[in-house]
Amino acid sequence: MDGLSIAASLTEIAPRLNGAVIRNIYHPTRMRFTLRLFAGEDMRLAIDLQEAEIRIPEKQEVNPEAPSAFTMFLRKHLKGGHVERVSQQGWDRVIEFKILRREGSRIFSYQLIAELVGMRGNLHLLREGVLLQSLRSDHRNQPGAPFHPLPCQEKLDPTTASPDELEPWLRGAAVHAPLITKHVDGIGKQTAVDLAASLAGEDPALELALRLKEWTRYVQAPNPHVLDAEARATFYPMPPPATAAASYQEALAAVLDREDEAPAAGPDSIARRLKRALKRRRKTIEKLEDWLSAADEADALKARADLLMIYQMDIPKGSQQASLLDPATDEEVVVKLDPSFTALENAQAWYRRAQRIRRGHPHVHARLRKIRTEISILELASTDHQQGLEIEAAAAGLIERKGKQKPPPKKAVPFREADVKGYRIWIGKSAAQNDALLRAAKADDLWMHVKDFAGSHLVIRTRSGEPVPDQVLEAAARLAAQHSKAKDERRAQVSVTEVRHVRKPRGAPAGLVNVRTADTLTVELRKGDS
Repeated sequence: MDGLSIAASLTEIAPRLNGAVIRNIYHPTRMRFTLRLFAGEDMRLAIDLQEAEIRIPEKQEVNPEAPSAFTMFLRKHLKGGHVERVSQQGWDRVIEFKILRREGSRIFSYQLIAELVGMRGNLHLLREGVLLQSLRSDHRNQPGAPFHPLPCQEKLDPTTASPDELEPWLRGAAVHAPLITKHVDGIGKQTAVDLAASLAGEDPALELALRLKEWTRYVQAPNPHVLDAEARATFYPMPPPATAAASYQEALAAVLDREDEAPAAGPDSIARRLKRALKRRRKTIEKLEDWLSAADEADALKARADLLMIYQMDIPKGSQQASLLDPATDEEVVVKLDPSFTALENAQAWYRRAQRIRRGHPHVHARLRKIRTEISILELASTDHQQGLEIEAAAAGLIERKGKQKPPPKKAVPFREADVKGYRIWIGKSAAQNDALLRAAKADDLWMHVKDFAGSHLVIRTRSGEPVPDQVLEAAARLAAQHSKAKDERRAQVSVTEVRHVRKPRGAPAGLVNVRTADTLTVELRKGDS
């Protein structure tokens, strides 16, 4: 869910939560919490920090037998409290619950702040504005100190964006989804794709401004629809074959609470497998096309780096931004900087990024051609199957089921092992072992690999219901760097994601994987680290 989707969900949820009593708090998975509430009726509120969900589920989840330490802390302070208000931080994926709770003769005001921002998502409990405890350690905030929220994104407000504000980055061109997500607040990739597809006028800036105002009205009065073929729900209307739902909560439940059952044997099994294979490839096409559209920024990155090189000696390390006069245009340009880098290192990082983008173009185009060919084969097979004909062997190969994965070895593992604050770390010794590492890991284990350098894959064995501490993440990232070609670098960027998001392409050479989504950790490589 993006910022607008969260706001639409809160439109339906907030009135039901006002005055509700918190009866219990559960922690079914590492990044997911459930509040059991009573407001004239029993209900549950699901908050998923990683998947950016806040909704009222229809299906009850199975909770762990033993609650985590953080869950017990939340129960101690919040059970019996009354929800006074639920609000969103602008259009960001940040939700604040204001909760009043009587303790003896005093009434305390608590704030439960949920940052629904992916792998780095967090949950903070405050009392009277002072942080009591967080789900995971946060360098911005320490227990016992006033709380500092995430900085707001400097983007256009969709409710007030005017054609004059939109025109500079549209420049009369067609509206592309990546441009919308880059410049307009609260809009994620899928909403941007639907928004761009709904525009057809000759004045893109004017039509986009009008459509943004229309869609933000749907936030306050949702017109929810469900797209079964794509397994997603929207708070705004969509053309057929999308179907209308009675409420946005019902639409979300129809998609997110759906039973993930193995398809039954018989002809219907083939139809479902064809549909899933097409859906996966169409999603990949969207991501690759988004990448190509975003790759236009390579020239802008190089221009920014060139400008920074002119003034690098005048900018002290630790600066978060700099105002620079562009000698080519005599205009002042404000650039944001990574304060942990010098101005020169910021410029060098932008040069490298621009170079990586340009290098990636031929590979992305080649992959697009391959996937489009597979989609054509699958679409033809789907038509043949509907007509009762046998599908071609090429299509059968594309939907062939993989056998069940072997369970992780129960005894000694063939990988290098390390222990970081009680967490087991597996490190591959070769390309073949990197593949074996992926097969042996659990879906919610964390996978790491150094970006842009050859090296070992690494897996952090997670514990059920517990987020991995930042100190363990950073130590493991440093281990991944030290077992790679980046070991002699000053710092390294390490990709980190759950194993469920890492896939081994069929027929790919040993050690090669596809990563669907990942966060990046930057670590300093110091002598003496182990």
